[in-house]
Amino acid sequence: MKRESDRLVTVLTTGDVGTIAVAASILEAAEIPYFEKGGASRSLGIQLFNASAGFVEFQVRPEDAEAARDLLSHLTEDGKE
Repeated sequence: MKRESDRLVTVLTTGDVGTIAVAASILEAAEIPYFEKGGASRSLGIQLFNASAGFVEFQVRPEDAEAARDLLSHLTEDGKE
């Protein structure tokens, strides 16, 4: 049975390759574990992005969501996902 903390929460959705790189860097620097859902794959230290896949959702644990949103809020026009 999954615990509530096993669920992931989307804190940012973007299709911009530059924003994807910056968001990943910010979350890594803050030591917030995250998952890039859709289009991105990190393997052997290399990031691959499938432009035809469209948008990437940055997902974090619920307990990290507020901090992650605060850190990433400047990456969107309205400060929301």
